[in-house]
Amino acid sequence: MFHAEGIATRIKDLETQRDRLLDELESLDEKHKRGEVDEETYKKERNRIERSIVEVMDRLAQMRFLSGEA
Repeated sequence: MFHAEGIATRIKDLETQRDRLLDELESLDEKHKRGEVDEETYKKERNRIERSIVEVMDRLAQMRFLSGEA
């Protein structure tokens, strides 16, 4: 069975990971605007970060469902 404490800890970890990825995305956008990152690299990195955010958000939704938040 699932333990509420373990799920709550996992939710916090996922929220931290999500926030870190959003910060990374913002930083990448700023570097691109300043011309520090070329277009090809920007697109690849943005895609990688966005995919990671989707994965984290999916896991977060699952954990919230299991905890009864959803």
